[in-house]
Amino acid sequence: MASRAEKKARTRSALMESVLAIIGYGANFASISLREVAKTAGLVPTSFYRHFGDMEELGLAMVDELGLNLRRLMRGTLDAEQNMDELIEHAVAAYHNYVIDNANLFRFMNQARTGGTPGLQDAIRNEVNAVIGRVSTELSQLLPSLKSAEREMVAALIVSTLLENTTSLLAIPKGQESLRDELTERTMQQMALIIRGAQGTPKRTSNEKAH
Repeated sequence: MASRAEKKARTRSALMESVLAIIGYGANFASISLREVAKTAGLVPTSFYRHFGDMEELGLAMVDELGLNLRRLMRGTLDAEQNMDELIEHAVAAYHNYVIDNANLFRFMNQARTGGTPGLQDAIRNEVNAVIGRVSTELSQLLPSLKSAEREMVAALIVSTLLENTTSLLAIPKGQESLRDELTERTMQQMALIIRGAQGTPKRTSNEKAH
């Protein structure tokens, strides 16, 4: 028999999956009620409160899950031992596949990032910064000559590009693999420009900095 903790974890997961299912039907997270979420999960509203204080708290848990999964996804994707083209292809493909497999979770993020509560917007901003930090760490082998702050800027450009293209990826109808392939190819080209540009950026001298 499942332990009490396992049952609680399953119920929490069911509530989050219910939100994603409702979003998949075209709803906006801001308009979803906890009663609707509980009903979709096959629970009574009072059960909701055993796991989350309100819808914002549920949303924060979803943000935490997405951020954790993205940091795990980024870990080890930028292997300096790989050919640059292979490295970029692997990283972009892994990210795009994750987005497609978790489309409703990313739709939630897009909604909450611009139209969510201040708490949700802050949480997403913090998670994006954490992902930037993870990518910056991964870039240390690829861009060893750059200072930490410079790598952070490169990482921010990469993450910004991925997030922008995520919105485009989510808008592509199912069955339009050719459009997805075109977007993936364009994303790889953008990443190549960012990384190769950073590799070829000359160091500024003290005289140049003074001017």
